[in-house]
Formats: sequence, structure tokens, C-alpha cells
Amino acid sequence: MAEKTYKRGDPSILYGPQIVGEKVRELLKGKYEIIPKTTAHVKVNPKKCIGMTCQLCYIICPTGSYEMVNGKATWKYGMETCSECGACQYVCPVNAIEWSYPEAGTGIVLKWS
Repeated sequence: MAEKTYKRGDPSILYGPQIVGEKVRELLKGKYEIIPKTTAHVKVNPKKCIGMTCQLCYIICPTGSYEMVNGKATWKYGMETCSECGACQYVCPVNAIEWSYPEAGTGIVLKWS
């Protein structure tokens, strides 16, 4: 089996076997209950987002709520999966993510909590 080679600046080296996005959502299936939200508490400003150059929100999100769409970060699965940790906002180097506290009584309840 050929070993993967990484280019300098390739962010995929940060997350080893590329456990992000779809793979994270697959790993979390059946491990939590969702209490639906009615108001989005995360917004990505596409004018500020540097997308494929960065990808930090996509990489850091513990629930795989982000996808890269047309070269920009999109909070595509957020209302379904977001654990409301706020990590995406903290790692964004260009402040493209607007995060506010979600409405009370909503979000993810882990089965073992």
C-alpha cells in the first residue's frame, strides 16, 4: 500500500485519517437525540470566508456540521448536528463565522449523558 504524501500547508495532515464531515456524522449516528432548533445560531459570511485556503471550521467541528461547498465553508448540517461548542468561531482566522447562543432547550443530547 502506497503511503500518502502531504504537500506543505495541506491541512489534512492535522486530522490524520481525514475524520471530518461525512465520516464524523456517520460515527455519531445513533449516539445522540436531537431536540430541534427553530433559529440558526451560526452563520458563515461567504464574503469573508477564505474557504479552501483555510478549512479550519470544517476540520475542527466535532460533529461534522460544516461542508466545503464551491470552495467556501457552509454550515450545512448545523441545525441537525451542531453540539453548540463554538469552536468554529474561535478558530476562524478571518472572523467569517457569526455565532450566537442557541435557543434554550434545543440541541444534541448524548445518549450517555
